[in-house]
Amino acid sequence: MRRQMSRRMVSMAVGELVSVVVFFVFFGLAEVPPTAANVSGFLLAAVMLVQGSVYWMGKRRQLEGRRGAVTFVVRVLRVLAPVNVALIAIGVVPILMEAPSGSSGRFWLGAALWLLAVAEYVNYFHVQLAYGRRADRVWILRNRRLRRSHLARDISRLRSAGQV
Repeated sequence: MRRQMSRRMVSMAVGELVSVVVFFVFFGLAEVPPTAANVSGFLLAAVMLVQGSVYWMGKRRQLEGRRGAVTFVVRVLRVLAPVNVALIAIGVVPILMEAPSGSSGRFWLGAALWLLAVAEYVNYFHVQLAYGRRADRVWILRNRRLRRSHLARDISRLRSAGQV
């Protein structure tokens, strides 16, 4: 069971980083114009995905018995949470400025990636939005609410222990 969880965490961590690379390659192959809106959306999504990747690698190390690794990562991410909110708020400005231009290619990808960044922020810092396992879906049906994210629970545990 522990080995399976470890593989799942590595898979999630690698998947987040691969997503960043795929988006970057897509920008080039699709010849997406590097407007402020598109670049800001990409950078915001990349920042959130990299933070998620770092978190899952810390959780994997916790499974291996290295508790300090996840504690450090959670402390850093807790400090970054309000920074992320500010970045998301600032990041929407170029998108809103490009939108009236009438050329959707100048902002559409940036807007989509901005929405992904918002969803990733909520998924990591508040409530779990992705439910790939059957047990997760059963939990939602039984409890009639979304589950708190793993990171939110880790931050609460550290806060309760007086470590944050």
